[in-house]
Amino acid sequence: MLDKLLELVYRITRHRAYFVIGAFVALVIASLIYVFPFPIRSSMLELLPQNDPIINEYRNREDAINSIEYVTVALSIKEGSGLSEEEKKEELIAVAEELKPLLAEIDEIASVGYENKLSVPEKYRLIYSLTDRTLENVQELEGKLDSFASDVNLSGGGGNAGGSYTDLVNDFQETGMGEDLNKEKAKEWLARLEGVNSEFSDQLHALDELSELEASTSNLISELNQTWEERQESLAGEYFSNDFSTLLVLSRPTEPSSHNLEFSQVVTGKAKDAIRKLKDRPVYDEELMKVGLTGSFIMNAERNDALKMDMLKTTIISSVGIMVAFFFALGSLFYSVLIGFPLVVAVLFTMSWAKFSVNGFNLLTTFLPALVLGLSIDYGIHLLFRFAEERSNRVSVSVAVKKTIQNQGKGIFLAALTTAAVFAMLVLSSSRGLVEMGIITSPGIMISFFVYLFLLPALLVVYQRWWGRKKPMVLFDYRSKLRALVDFMIKWRKTVLFVTVVLSALALVGAFQLRFQFTSTDVATEVESSRVDERIQDEFSGSNVNVGTSFIFFADSLEELEGIGNELKELDVVRSVNSIRDFMPEEVESQDSYLQKATGLSDFEAALEELKGEVKSRDDYVGRLESLVADLSSAQFSMTLSSQSDLSVMINENVDQLLDVREELKGIDVEKKIATISALQEDVTYLDEQVAAARNVLEQADNPEKLKEVFPERLRANYITDKGEYMMFAQVETRIYESQVLTKFIEKVETISDDYFGLPLIQSRLEGHIKRDFFVSSLFALLVISLVLFRGVRNVRLALLATIPLFFGYLWMLGGMDVLGMNFNFINIIISPLLIGIGVDDGIHLIYRWQEERKDKDLREAILDGFSHTGLAVVTTSVTTIAVFGSLLIARTPGLRILGLTALLGIGFAMVLSLTVLPVALFLAFNGDEK
Repeated sequence: MLDKLLELVYRITRHRAYFVIGAFVALVIASLIYVFPFPIRSSMLELLPQNDPIINEYRNREDAINSIEYVTVALSIKEGSGLSEEEKKEELIAVAEELKPLLAEIDEIASVGYENKLSVPEKYRLIYSLTDRTLENVQELEGKLDSFASDVNLSGGGGNAGGSYTDLVNDFQETGMGEDLNKEKAKEWLARLEGVNSEFSDQLHALDELSELEASTSNLISELNQTWEERQESLAGEYFSNDFSTLLVLSRPTEPSSHNLEFSQVVTGKAKDAIRKLKDRPVYDEELMKVGLTGSFIMNAERNDALKMDMLKTTIISSVGIMVAFFFALGSLFYSVLIGFPLVVAVLFTMSWAKFSVNGFNLLTTFLPALVLGLSIDYGIHLLFRFAEERSNRVSVSVAVKKTIQNQGKGIFLAALTTAAVFAMLVLSSSRGLVEMGIITSPGIMISFFVYLFLLPALLVVYQRWWGRKKPMVLFDYRSKLRALVDFMIKWRKTVLFVTVVLSALALVGAFQLRFQFTSTDVATEVESSRVDERIQDEFSGSNVNVGTSFIFFADSLEELEGIGNELKELDVVRSVNSIRDFMPEEVESQDSYLQKATGLSDFEAALEELKGEVKSRDDYVGRLESLVADLSSAQFSMTLSSQSDLSVMINENVDQLLDVREELKGIDVEKKIATISALQEDVTYLDEQVAAARNVLEQADNPEKLKEVFPERLRANYITDKGEYMMFAQVETRIYESQVLTKFIEKVETISDDYFGLPLIQSRLEGHIKRDFFVSSLFALLVISLVLFRGVRNVRLALLATIPLFFGYLWMLGGMDVLGMNFNFINIIISPLLIGIGVDDGIHLIYRWQEERKDKDLREAILDGFSHTGLAVVTTSVTTIAVFGSLLIARTPGLRILGLTALLGIGFAMVLSLTVLPVALFLAFNGDEK
């Protein structure tokens, strides 16, 4: 079947060469029109299965998750400025004021600010000031006020001692002490007077407590205000770093999702224009300041651009590397260009297929153009080298093309089929990123194979017809050197085997030291905005400003929310926790109970007003007392004359008391007392207003859960979902992306809440998928390769021998990774199916050529001839593939650089083993048959 198909290919390319070239040119034009612009999806969400629960969670919570995403401008004072903290603040705020209108005029920006204006409303002042400590102090003050009111008999109804003296003066005549003595009434009146004297004296002494009472009230208000201000300061203020050297200006875009690439690119472009305008303003001093732009919107756009640029650069560099490798392998610049044209076509077709099948590339597939270059060129090299070899034997172009297609075509078809089968196994992965890689690469390899199988022979036919029909292709000849190398290896086969076993044992030890080290930074392209973000997180470490990575927790009640917050604060990786609970009283229920009982302050206000009137009437009281003293002195004289000694003594005692009270009254500083009472009155009035406002708030919300309903709309929108769920934002440290730290964090968090989300969860879920996919895809790849090899070479020994470069190359690669301190990550874990596909190709080509030479030569000679001829193609293909993956070392994505280095190890070792260990193993395997 395969022979017939190859015969058909020969006829088409031989007799319809122009038609073949024309058809490909037409397809290239159509592909160019279709493929640009080429989409690249830079979100890690694109790597997960679309039915993954975490994707569904993200979609359900997208508005809430993106509510803390901003376009962030970091304004900084350079080190060594010599400015004080206040001077830094003034400079940065001045620049921020210039920047605000520049950002605000952007249509895609909804709001701009450099300070948190989500402060607690004034009507909640007392509620927020009533901590456990201040509530106790308020209750203690109430006790003092009640005690004072009792001491001075402030009832607000005129029942004071001063009023009683007026009554006594009015009742004096009824005693008869002036005319007709009624002894019983006189004694009763004197007893009343004695009581009033004692009471009034106590009241006068209590007035001395006014200053202390006013001081206590004033101190309490100051404490309440300080508590309020501290809470306000913790919730509001400018977004300054800890040392005040950086001020953040946060802009909230009109669209919540930063995963809308087109929107992110528009926002990024306009934000950068605003910064350029700022730098032209006089307020911005280039020598003193620096400005950085970051945020998820910015990083999304910049990383996408960087990925496209990396893809372009790696493709260009790998193409140049391939051309250079071709020149040194072929010795002809023309043939290097000739073989490169189908390569470009293959890459273009593969990109068109990628856009058609999966809508472009994701983070894991951006390097596929370079990969296709490396894999596809193998087919061209083997075809061109075989064609040159046949032409060097002085056969016609027609015969050379026929033998090349029929003989070499089988080998490259089997190689392409095995490689495509390996990548096809990625479709069984659970990770969407790997699935898309399989969907793109597997057909892409077969596309490349057919492009070379049809287009390269057609180009050779046309070239030979027009420019060199009778002239054979002249290429550099390295066969003698390769023959000598293979002969040396066979000669020293025991030493080669010993060294191979020892190195393999050492590599195996190193392989067991490797581990899976997953972090999202491996797939996050290094761009300026990401560096700015890292700097901000360092400078704002420990502050209350929400920067960096966050987790969002959802709760159905305040009690649940508070419990989650208390648990999270115990985790060392959590920097800060923010929720609407920060804007609510500490103990709502206890405060509600107190406020409902605190109803006496208004009465005390009236009592103080009465006391103020009493103090103002001091001179009137003194006059009454002196009049009373005069009356009593006259009555005492009468009692003495009438021998009423007992009444005379009682009168004398009362007169002494009255005189003492009068002196106390005269000693009062009326103006000072009135000022003190007025100050106390103002304090009590202020407290009464605060109590009334607080009570009104709590009456509107008859339980703590309803308190949220009286909060401002903006505050509720930030911390409460449309479904009425409470949101808590937990800022975490950057080390959360370390695999072990993230795993432990998730284990702990799952005991706290089952309803939460954070972008690091994507990494954790992706880690699980890729670990599973690594083993599954590698296992299926080995099974498929075993089946294809057995069906292709139809010999178990040959099938096993063909896997030697693959098996030992992979093992040595693992040992090399350990020596270089590398581990498996998100990207280089896919080196397994990649190396399986590439490594087995070398063995297949060499085994096929050996079988061909073996038909009419002995074992050793067949190995030497086969490996010297095909070995050059193997070396060239390996070098070109190394050039492809070497280009990844310049990529700005750390994972791609590690992938490039890992591939260099694997492919390099596979090439060396193909020309050293494989011929030795082949000789030993069949030497017994030869004998």
